[in-house]
Amino acid sequence: MNTRTRILIVTVLLFGWMSPGPVSAQPETAPLVVMNLAAHPDDEDGSTLAYYRQGRDAIAYSVIFTRGEGGQNEIGPELYEELGAIRTEETLRASRHLGTQVHFLNFMDFGYSKSAEETFERWGGRDEVTSRVVYLIRKLKPDVLFTNHDTVTVGPDRQHGHHQVVGLSAYDAFELAADPDYHPEQFAEEGVDLWQPQRLFHRLWSSGDGAYDVAVPVGQIDETRGMSYAAMAAEGLYEHRSQGMEMFADRIAGWEATYFVQYRSATDARLSDHDLAANLAPNRSATPDLDYWIDSGRIPRLATGSVTVDDTLTVPGQSIRLHWNASGMPERPVRLRLFRAIDSTIVLRHDSPQSFRLAIDPAASPTKPAPIYQYVRESSGPPLGYVVYDAPTGELLAGGYVSMEVAPPLLLQAGTDVTRFESGRNELAYSLDVFDPSIDAVTVAVALSRNDDHHVLDQEQHRFKASLGPVRRTIRLDLPEDSDRGAYTVSLSALGRNGTTGPATTTDFVEAQVFDVNVPTALQVGVVESYDNTLAVALKELGVEYTLLDSTDLAEGRFEGLHTIVVDIRAYLVRQDLRTHNDRLLDWLRSGGHLIVNYQKTFEWNAEYPDPFDASVNNPGTFAPYPLVLGRDRVTRESAPVTLLTPDHALLTSPNAVEPGDWAGWVQERGLYFPESYDGRYTELFSLHDPGEDPLTSSTLLADVDRGTYLYTALVWYRQLKTYHPGAYKLFANMISLPFADDRAGRSQTLPSTTQ
Repeated sequence: MNTRTRILIVTVLLFGWMSPGPVSAQPETAPLVVMNLAAHPDDEDGSTLAYYRQGRDAIAYSVIFTRGEGGQNEIGPELYEELGAIRTEETLRASRHLGTQVHFLNFMDFGYSKSAEETFERWGGRDEVTSRVVYLIRKLKPDVLFTNHDTVTVGPDRQHGHHQVVGLSAYDAFELAADPDYHPEQFAEEGVDLWQPQRLFHRLWSSGDGAYDVAVPVGQIDETRGMSYAAMAAEGLYEHRSQGMEMFADRIAGWEATYFVQYRSATDARLSDHDLAANLAPNRSATPDLDYWIDSGRIPRLATGSVTVDDTLTVPGQSIRLHWNASGMPERPVRLRLFRAIDSTIVLRHDSPQSFRLAIDPAASPTKPAPIYQYVRESSGPPLGYVVYDAPTGELLAGGYVSMEVAPPLLLQAGTDVTRFESGRNELAYSLDVFDPSIDAVTVAVALSRNDDHHVLDQEQHRFKASLGPVRRTIRLDLPEDSDRGAYTVSLSALGRNGTTGPATTTDFVEAQVFDVNVPTALQVGVVESYDNTLAVALKELGVEYTLLDSTDLAEGRFEGLHTIVVDIRAYLVRQDLRTHNDRLLDWLRSGGHLIVNYQKTFEWNAEYPDPFDASVNNPGTFAPYPLVLGRDRVTRESAPVTLLTPDHALLTSPNAVEPGDWAGWVQERGLYFPESYDGRYTELFSLHDPGEDPLTSSTLLADVDRGTYLYTALVWYRQLKTYHPGAYKLFANMISLPFADDRAGRSQTLPSTTQ
């Protein structure tokens, strides 16, 4: 999580002049409450949730431990917090197909983990994780817990470490939620009480020849919607496009049952073979809040435009005007209750004014920009909700959310979290958004300092009159010619003058890397881009002339003048033209070209999987010039030692000498989907492994192919290049420069530094 992320406290505000009288109770609680626990967006058991929510009228919650920010993005270049915001929205859209409410525990997804121990350590310890689960159990009071994730921590079929932690914390929380001595401070919150779930289940992925306790009939047809509960889950899975889940959705739609093993029980009630909640007593203690009734679709929403505000992007404490449309309202008199950012109740009669002046709670938590503020909240719905009651009877008639977001008064953001600086003059873009209309002037101060001694090397200040909306500026900072190579920090801060509520401040930070890297001046590179733009950015940074190869280039083999072509990550999944014309690349390679292929996944590469664009045929035998089959081996520890198996190879010595320190400071992981079998004509370049495991030597393979060379690399260069990792830049420069290092380019090597 970057330095922009912060936590603010939400309080409530009540306006005495607006008939705040007693609010009628929400609908009667359902006799059954179920809760699904999942590590990441798309891990939820949508079929079972849909069955109990839609088929059994249960209160259904989906609890997700992370926002998926550590995963891959199959629809764009966004990663980390930005990807988390995308996956949050995908999850909320999926939940509307299921009729569930989503709660996020906001643990950071740091990428694939092989052990529960590592995950617990990164998430603050086993008690920290378990206590958050216990809190939600005590608050939401589920009868039945179920999860796709078990507690396996060893063996070849072990789950993702995040999944293991879900299984372990669910197992612990089942009992601890009813322990009065476990985190008793939680009971200070109204509605959080001791609670004992009745059953905990682990989901199996097949019937296992009858090795299960319950088979939930998710293949049954829901009479209201005319589709099976599994098909509802498939509709939800289609929403998870950043993970490419649409290609798996049809498989789920055809499921007849989901299979479960009971892990824990606190009841003597008899378990049936088709119902997780068989013979349990009705739940009379759970009292879902207003958000639940809206999120789960249990109450109708008013027509769009029935309740609006005159400013849809507000700040805490701001005065706004709320409008209501008589034609969109039920028969009056009604009681309109607003909650979250505004806590007020208004009685609307036939003679009521069409608008009211209200104020956003001064302590309301911002919701925009989502990548920053999504971690503030457990629930991610809009900040202003409404419910409409019939005034005479108290019957709940409708509910929904007003189209509005809350922003901080002032937001300063650099154009990047990390960049590369050179000796001399450097430019850095930033944007300043003024959301508070009472701010009339802003001062922005910027300073460049060394990380080792915090000595300020240069600084600049901008002053300007404020106006609502974004201001984009570029700052110029000088780095002395004799500056050391290494890490520097650019600190940005803004002060807004506000005559009514006092000053507003905002800060941001950028890490600036200073390093040298060499490339041949005449090098020309082609890029087969997928959904990520990192390669183009890195080549531009290196000063390398490059071409983005389009479908016509691939179809006609327009590779004249190119020394190297780089195929981006997952390109064989998203570029049908690449799959169709891959033979053109191989022909060019054999004639003397240098082809680099970044990591792909097994199902878009290996012959036993269907073609992503035509499921009636399988992938070809291989896309590589010699046999190469991908596996699931990976090295997840960023600090895993790397041994050079051919240290004198030109790829590791020219134009940059690779040193041990070049592998330090990687982010997220070393690599994934390493080849599991490959032709003997490939040369293994690196050996690396996670602690306690055997060395893996297939992460990067190089082969001579006639007059050319083919390089397959499963290391996550793109994540390192995004962070301007100095060592990764040197290694990437060497990889693309190989035709010059082995004299294939037929011209002298001129290797100036790109640092001036």
